[in-house]
Amino acid sequence: MSDTPNYVGQAILRREDDYLLRGQGRFIDDLPTPGDTLHLGFVLSPHAHARILGVDGSQALALDGVTAVLVGDDLAKLVQAPFAEIEFPGYHVHGRDVIARQIVRFVGETVAVVVARSPYLAQDAIELVEVEYDPLPACADLESATSPDAPQVHDDIPNNTIFKGDFTTPDFEAAFEGAEHVIRERFRSGRVGGVPLEPRGCLALPEHGDGLVFYSSTQVPHLLRTALARFMEHPESRIRVIVPEVGGGFGTKAQIYPEEFIAAALALKYRRPVKWIQDRREELLTDIHARDHIYDVEIAFNGEGIVQALRADITTNAGAYSSLPFGCTLETTGGARMIVGPYRITNYTYNARAVATHTAPSGAYRGVAQPSCFMAIEGLMDRIARQLSLDPAAVRLANMVPTAELPWTNVVGVRYDTGSFMESLQRAMEMIDYEGFRKRQPADRLVDGKYRGIGIASFTEVSGTGAPGWRARGLVRMPGFDSGIVTVEPTGKITAYVSHAHAGQGHYTTFAQVVADALGADFEDVTIVEGDTATTPYGTNTFASRSAVTGGGALIRAATKVREKMRRIAAHVLETASEDIVIEAGRAHVAGVPEHGLSFLEIAETAYSMNNHTLPDGDGYGLEETDFYDPPLVTMANATHIVEVAVDADDGRVRIENYAVVHDCGRLINPMIVDGQIHGGAAQGIGEALMEEFVYDGEGQLQNASLLDYLLPTSEDVPMFKVEHIESPSIDTVGGFKGVGEGGLIGAVPAVLNAVGDALAGLDININVKPLRPTLLGNLIREARRDRL
Repeated sequence: MSDTPNYVGQAILRREDDYLLRGQGRFIDDLPTPGDTLHLGFVLSPHAHARILGVDGSQALALDGVTAVLVGDDLAKLVQAPFAEIEFPGYHVHGRDVIARQIVRFVGETVAVVVARSPYLAQDAIELVEVEYDPLPACADLESATSPDAPQVHDDIPNNTIFKGDFTTPDFEAAFEGAEHVIRERFRSGRVGGVPLEPRGCLALPEHGDGLVFYSSTQVPHLLRTALARFMEHPESRIRVIVPEVGGGFGTKAQIYPEEFIAAALALKYRRPVKWIQDRREELLTDIHARDHIYDVEIAFNGEGIVQALRADITTNAGAYSSLPFGCTLETTGGARMIVGPYRITNYTYNARAVATHTAPSGAYRGVAQPSCFMAIEGLMDRIARQLSLDPAAVRLANMVPTAELPWTNVVGVRYDTGSFMESLQRAMEMIDYEGFRKRQPADRLVDGKYRGIGIASFTEVSGTGAPGWRARGLVRMPGFDSGIVTVEPTGKITAYVSHAHAGQGHYTTFAQVVADALGADFEDVTIVEGDTATTPYGTNTFASRSAVTGGGALIRAATKVREKMRRIAAHVLETASEDIVIEAGRAHVAGVPEHGLSFLEIAETAYSMNNHTLPDGDGYGLEETDFYDPPLVTMANATHIVEVAVDADDGRVRIENYAVVHDCGRLINPMIVDGQIHGGAAQGIGEALMEEFVYDGEGQLQNASLLDYLLPTSEDVPMFKVEHIESPSIDTVGGFKGVGEGGLIGAVPAVLNAVGDALAGLDININVKPLRPTLLGNLIREARRDRL
């Protein structure tokens, strides 16, 4: 780092907001579209499972301006069936044709593409494409998908089980059998989606020769470029992927979708620009879904509430195909590996499986499996407390790994280098006056016609996963590292290139803060460039709370190299030793003599041979350095959310009355931006806990593929948040940063559920599912009251 770091830790206003609030951001549909652009419209299957007997595009082709109607066999000549390459025992590798051939496996799967001269004409034409289907029995229900008589999604995947894995510690059975108490519970998580404000889209522009410029609203430009090259068998050097402004990603846009391959392949085929913009119905039907999970858990504990052993049987819904590039193991292995959270659980066993169904493919949505697994373990902590008549906070504190014992390696081998598990819980309790609430709370929880409760979620947050972490989960083609290039230009200004892609996180601000401190520059002099594979170095890109850890680490390493060269040049010109040079505020000077120094401009003029000074021996021209950063297995952030709720005794509506968060993401780069991440994530988590759920019927038909029926939280549903931070800088990562992008959502789900469970504890209502819609809670309350008459 620089000699006098100034910017990291400051709540600097986001650079991005000025142009975005003025409407000057250019999203995918705002990009200039050449006059000869072809537009795509996709014919989607209305069946969850059917044979394709024939596709007749003659009526569509009769429309003036329709260039082609193409089917699966046509695209198979241009694009190999993409597949996620996972080397993991128990995983069945399978591909997915970019347009279905012979069989469709979920409602919304593409069966044909219309190519037309306008998007409106393409939409008209898809209505004229006639497809003959032979409907087949569908399996849309996770709980019955592995039964012997369930329809098979893929003939070569027995029992619809794409993946299964297990783990056990040597002394598990003895510890479990020897415990005084055991609680068994099933937790059921409803299927949700990211629902970004901006749906997906792409624009493919062929260039001279076989070149292709591909604009996409993706989070993973380098991985997308590699996938396009690999499955189209096209030279990667001839493909450039550019990310414009992105209206929300949340992991949904970290997947690589069939439409991107189709647009790229057709642009190369026709040598004309090709554009596709997704509509909301397509987004809800075809973007990855997530968190259709079942956790059957058993926890063994002693009379003081200390956990002796944990058993988990986990089933996750993979949908019809493993998504690219993550496959279907992230949710399955993620929940199994992360469920132990901040607790000292040393005896543990799990069986986990990912199951195929005739529903939309699942993938990595913000938090991945952590909202579900912490729903389970935090729900169990509350149940231990109720069974033993203990306070839920006391049970958590008794089981947490104390800060004094960190670093700690948990039962599945994940290292917690630093953290503040107990301190975060204790501070959150103070912020929300937990003790006062408990003293005021009546036994029946009923106050002014509402059942009032309080819920806690203490958790660890996986972030900054490096190559070792991806290998541990079987993802052999996930690089893990990220890269940075830092250049001091001949003007003395700085340009930093990083292998990430922004989607609203404030990268142009936070990365500039990091580089300014690492280089000793002025923040205003630093420009960040990302999201363009032609100008930025290769990397793993932006998802899984990794930007600050991997991108920040790479930029610090590169900037440190540049700073050291600048120090040598300044020492050479000022005729002193390099160790006597201090670099700060855009100048290099002799320690103790600030007036005897050089500006960055003067140093750059020497480096670029624009004056009469020579370079130090051994140094070449220029001020540019590249470096890479592959962090450890994972970097663990932590937090506590505590929520107070009121549940209407008549109709079951839930109102959140108080909400406190204490978050520890290591060294804070920009507290204001971190607060924003927590606010947004918690809002999503509230929606997931109380209202959001994709609903399929028994035939695999999605019943709520519109925002009239798939409910999202509004400002009426989201409270004011009290947020505080504890900083426990990581000792395992460059810069001391930990991730923050997913913690708001991860904590909100179990905290809200536990608060509702506490509110209804006086009625002995068991809260073990989400979402908690008013109809569900109202029925449970009425049934409980009838049982007490």
